[in-house]
Amino acid sequence: MPQIIWNQPGNPSRGVAARLGITRDQLRNALHRIKADVKYGPTDRVIIWDDGSVSDDEGEMIGNVYDEI
Repeated sequence: MPQIIWNQPGNPSRGVAARLGITRDQLRNALHRIKADVKYGPTDRVIIWDDGSVSDDEGEMIGNVYDEI
């Protein structure tokens, strides 16, 4: 079962990217693409899961980091 690895305001830490096995730039670019696809702004909060899934702050899945790199 996936676990949350980031659920805070602001940019994810380097540790989040490391846990996903990608660079921080890859994570940043993937999140920008995911947010753009669902028409979120840069300050809209998302949750990042250890399987690469990204959900909105209510838990609805909106994308996956690995699909964007």
